[in-house]
Amino acid sequence: MRVRSIVTHVEPTLVDRDPAALSLALAWAGALDARVVVLAFPADVTLEEMDFAATRSAIAARAARAGVTASVVDRSSFAYGIGEVFADHMKVADLGILQGRRGPLVAERLLAQAAIFDSGRPLVIAPQGGSTSLPRRALIGWDGTHAAARAMQDTLALLAPGSEAIVARVTDDKALRMDQSGIEAAHHLSRHGIKAEFRDIQRAGRDVYDALLATARDSGCHLIATGAVRHSPIHELVFGSVTGRILDGDCPLPVLLSA
Repeated sequence: MRVRSIVTHVEPTLVDRDPAALSLALAWAGALDARVVVLAFPADVTLEEMDFAATRSAIAARAARAGVTASVVDRSSFAYGIGEVFADHMKVADLGILQGRRGPLVAERLLAQAAIFDSGRPLVIAPQGGSTSLPRRALIGWDGTHAAARAMQDTLALLAPGSEAIVARVTDDKALRMDQSGIEAAHHLSRHGIKAEFRDIQRAGRDVYDALLATARDSGCHLIATGAVRHSPIHELVFGSVTGRILDGDCPLPVLLSA
């Protein structure tokens, strides 16, 4: 399946500051001949009312320069949670893009949580700065779970035939069943025209996130893809260690998360 529609969110006050998620969404949409839906509203409902006309105009100008068809959605009511709004738009799109943030706003975590777990679509966390080109080499974190399988499949929509992928398993993290081996995952990607290889990575006392990132950077990857995990009886704001680190926005590469 090719990506034809991308959804992103931008804070109205940051439109003129080259927000990472908007920049990546427009760049990828231009390369993929896709449209972009931009949700432009403040995550913090206590902020003063924004000049949405100016925001729409600024986004339209950026989209026109990128040669991308874009529509802008702002909010007239906060009766419906911002996460649900974003997830609803993602349900009828192919991909969502957000910027990771380390900060005190609960609303930003709710936005990411809904996008990952309530939309049924993959979410890409955009790095601050760096290349906005489509990935030609991806590292796919593999642990044999259904979320990892979803991340692998979702990554195919971003990789052109002839692109490369590393299926990376952190060997001392989880016990895997033989029928879910990373070797077979690499074979699956190869059948889709991707030059794929499987690697076992020694955790060596590191966080799984650090092990995956080090491998991706050493191997010249342009994208990391991994399954997303949520740990909490009430499933609010408490993520698995890898997912939480990614949402903090510290990764220098785009990260695709699938649940």
